[in-house]
Amino acid sequence: MKKQFFKTGIPLLLLALVTLLIGPSCGDDSTRCTEVTWYYDNDGDGFGDPDKKVEACDAPQGYVSDNTDCNDSNDMVYPDATELCDGLDNNCDGEIDNSTTNCEGETTCVDGVCVTTTTFYRDNDNDGFGDADTTMQGSGTPPEGWVTNDVDCDDTNDLVNILADEIMNNGIDDNCNGLTDAEDIRYIDNDGDGYGSGNEAAGDGVFNRLDCDDDNANIHPYAIEISGNSVDDDCDGNIDEN
Repeated sequence: MKKQFFKTGIPLLLLALVTLLIGPSCGDDSTRCTEVTWYYDNDGDGFGDPDKKVEACDAPQGYVSDNTDCNDSNDMVYPDATELCDGLDNNCDGEIDNSTTNCEGETTCVDGVCVTTTTFYRDNDNDGFGDADTTMQGSGTPPEGWVTNDVDCDDTNDLVNILADEIMNNGIDDNCNGLTDAEDIRYIDNDGDGYGSGNEAAGDGVFNRLDCDDDNANIHPYAIEISGNSVDDDCDGNIDEN
């Protein structure tokens, strides 16, 4: 009986003791996990920085499984984000797109800045009046040789424009009013700034119809545009442009 105890009992006791000390069998993997890579999301936009990563079973605080953020310090920059006119590659496509999404009614984006585009007209004879058939798009002040109006009827002759006097019997429509060698049509200048409205005057008046607000002498084609007053001071069709 003693021999049988030593042969079977003692080994069983030792096995029980070892099991108690070291836990269940090594073959039981039910409590183990597989570590994966997590990426730090500094700006909280759900997209991680590919250069900041850790290996863990579960995501540490501030980490995500994505690694496609190209600017993890700006939550407006991530893949598929809306491209803005801010000089940044918002959607991480490798290009700074000239989107007008946040230009607030202004018409185009140039190098990350919202600007208003204007049609410029060629002033070949430098009389201050442009040719309606020769145009270019730009912003701000027109380049030399270009103006913001298209009212010249002969851009090769600086003596022919809407402010010129009609010279009788020369066979030319000197003042571009559509009449050749005829008495000038006069227009009402209600505010006295030298620029007329579109209404013809029965008597005295001016020989142009360039004013866009004939009730305000500070508004006419050659006035200085005042920024921030929400008025088209120079009658070029744009408000508060540079």
